[in-house]
This record gives sequence, C-alpha cells and structure tokens, in this order.
Amino acid sequence: MGKLADSPLDPTARAVADRLHGASKKEMIRSAAPALTKMVKHRFREGTWDNTQSEDGKAFLADKMVALDKSKAELCYLLCRSLDARRVVEAGTSYGVSTIYLAAAVRDNVAGTGETAVVYGTEHEPGKVAQAEQNLTDAGLLGYTQILSGDLRETLPDVDGPIDFMLVDIWIPMALPALKAVEPKLRRGALVLCDNVISGAKEYADYLTYVRDPHGPFQSVTIPGQGGVEVSMKR
Repeated sequence: MGKLADSPLDPTARAVADRLHGASKKEMIRSAAPALTKMVKHRFREGTWDNTQSEDGKAFLADKMVALDKSKAELCYLLCRSLDARRVVEAGTSYGVSTIYLAAAVRDNVAGTGETAVVYGTEHEPGKVAQAEQNLTDAGLLGYTQILSGDLRETLPDVDGPIDFMLVDIWIPMALPALKAVEPKLRRGALVLCDNVISGAKEYADYLTYVRDPHGPFQSVTIPGQGGVEVSMKR
C-alpha cells in the first residue's frame, strides 16, 4: 500500500484520535476470541451468529470502544466540510472517536464566521458518555458537541434542525429508528452515512430497503471495502 493522505485533523485532535484508534485496535485483538466464543454458543442456542441482541451480547459490548475505522472517519470529516455542515447527528458515539472528526469539521466550517455549529451525539451507556466528553475535551472540541445520554428514540426528536449530515454507527436494530427520528429535520441534500452495510447486510435489511426505495425519501449508493458503507442523500 502506498502512503496515505495526512489526517485532516489539527495536531491536538489528531493526537487524541490516533491514541484512540490504537486503543480500539488493541481492544479488538483482545476481544476477538471471547467474542467468537459467545457467537458460536449463540449460534447453537438461537440459530444465528448475531448475539448482539441478547442480554449477554449487549453486556459484552457495553464497555467496548467499537470505533469507526480511521479512513471512514476521515471521509465523514471531508463530507461535512463539503456540505458546509453546521448541524450533525451521530447515532452511536461510544468513546467519541468519530465525534472528534465530526466536531473538527463543523468547527472548521464556521471558523472566522462568528456562527455556531454542533454535533449531536447519542450514547446509551453513561460511562461512555463521560469518557467521550473527556476525549473531546482533550481534543479541544467539547464546545462543538452535545452528547445526548439515553435512548436515542427519546432524545433525537428534540435536536434542532436543519441537519446537514448524519453518521449511523450503532447497534444495528437501532439504525432505522435513529434515521427515522432525525429524518424530518434532515435538509434536502443532507447525507447519511451508515457503516458495515455489506458485512451486516442481512441485519441491515430493513434499513437498506428503506434508504434504497426508489420512491422513498433517499437516493443511496454503496461503497465497498472494510465492511462497506451506505451513503444516502435526502431528496
């Protein structure tokens, strides 16, 4: 592989993001064997490899970082800059890794304008909310974020619109409810990026059917590689 483009983040934010990406990779390696064991047991008990909807599976993931890949996070930054985004929603903040890229983008969009910008993050686990806010503070970006703690079906309908960009990187059964909660406030031309739609195509079936409906509210394209992402534009 040739040399990759430099990170779009400023040095302070980049240092925090790189540290978190590294920690996420190490966590994935440590968790791989236990996760596979739980999946195999769930396959024999329930007939499916997806154990994330069980109480045991949810408990296992409760403290895991599960960060968005660096290249995808950088793509989110660039899309937000291109859209001149002022309001962004992130469904699935976790420890705030991708939030750093989103917040940096909206900050850079309003730099020197005197305008305000915000990234609304969502997170169900209180411990992750606290850690995400600390990571954003370390990156110098907390002032451009608002982490909504609790059930996103209750918190997202209250965000201010219009929304320019949305990242969906969350427990799969919540992907479509998250999108529908925000959809009325997505402006025309707003983009929604959803992660792992190829590797999780079966689990994302209802979400993909919705955003790919030729008569629906979105026009959608699929980008392969690293599990695949779906980029959908609000008509």
